[in-house]
Amino acid sequence: MIPPGMTEVCASASLRRATRAVCHLYDLVLAPTQLKVTQFTMLRVIAEAGEIAHCDLARHAIGSEETFSRRLASARRSGWVIMRVGDRQRRVYRLTEKGEQVLREAMPYWQRAQDRMRRELGETDWQTMLRLSARLAEAAIRAESAPRRNSWPAAATMPAPIALAPAPDDKAAVVPAA
Repeated sequence: MIPPGMTEVCASASLRRATRAVCHLYDLVLAPTQLKVTQFTMLRVIAEAGEIAHCDLARHAIGSEETFSRRLASARRSGWVIMRVGDRQRRVYRLTEKGEQVLREAMPYWQRAQDRMRRELGETDWQTMLRLSARLAEAAIRAESAPRRNSWPAAATMPAPIALAPAPDDKAAVVPAA
């Protein structure tokens, strides 16, 4: 049971649900290219940059370097990107001819997904979504580094502690602490 006062809609859950739905649409539309939208986006960012360091790619996408290590390794195995060691031993990636071709062939499918979303939202909501998503990312980054402790807002809204006690059949059961 959710404690009283803790029923507010979760921003993270709401955004993840929307993101999954949007990514699913893009994945469906991109399916003939055998690219996922995450792969398409990564290739597009690399293409726009010409060359990009692994850490800069992760920072641009606000993602973890570990996630991009896996995606880049897969893209290298597919022959879409090549890597060189740049300044300060940074791994720098660029598209191969095959990667450029895959991206070029996927672009009309991606545009079709964009057009569908834009049509469903309408131009005003489309522009609002673009502005709001940028603001959300910026706010989350600021909040992440905000000088505040993680604590409950007030003792009255804090849920009762939970203690484990043996159940009659000798298995552990969750019961409210006294």
